[in-house]
Amino acid sequence: MAAQKTWTPAKLQIIAPNNGGAENVLWDFDFPYNPKDFSITRAAKWNEKSNKKGTLPAEYNGPVAATVTVEVFFDETSQRKDEKDPLWGDISRHIKKLLGYVNPEADSKSKDKPSAPHCKFIWGKAIEFKGYIQQVAVKYTLFRADGTPVRGSATLTLKEFGAPEKGTNPTSGGVPGSMAHNVIAGDTLASIAYGAYGSATDWRRIADANPIIGDPLRLSPGMTLVVPPG
Repeated sequence: MAAQKTWTPAKLQIIAPNNGGAENVLWDFDFPYNPKDFSITRAAKWNEKSNKKGTLPAEYNGPVAATVTVEVFFDETSQRKDEKDPLWGDISRHIKKLLGYVNPEADSKSKDKPSAPHCKFIWGKAIEFKGYIQQVAVKYTLFRADGTPVRGSATLTLKEFGAPEKGTNPTSGGVPGSMAHNVIAGDTLASIAYGAYGSATDWRRIADANPIIGDPLRLSPGMTLVVPPG
């Protein structure tokens, strides 16, 4: 009899926005994940112009923030009743947290600079996406006799942040003024160059500064690149 395949759990982290400082994880949640597929689309803005002589070369105007959809499953049907815990086997406590993270983070509101909590989705070694929760769609599928939801799912729409500002994410070592960039799914040298220099055509400067890059057209999520100063 063949051994049953065990799927690696996915991880969802909610992180307080802190402008590049040490990560303050507000919630760290592992959940079963067995998707039919996982897709991410990388797009860019192009300004097309023409004159009497015909169409001119399109002008690159920066990347478009990528969006992914992740379905999180909850199942507490096997939870044993605990009279000391009024929320025993109640998945709504997780759902309420997710719904709350759609709103601006509490500390950022008190500083008059409302910012969405950062969200990091990680599955295995190849998939990592960082952005914020744009939308949460909840579906309850099983209840106890008293109406307590014990099984259901939440479909999360995650959207990445825009291109980083110049001069953020400083790194020590290397050429003075260099920055470090942590590669996420969908990153390209062109998009990183646009975020750092305002020009996608400067991607070769980053490639030359990172001999670890085997193929400039394929970056691995999780790797850290040195971005020379502008």
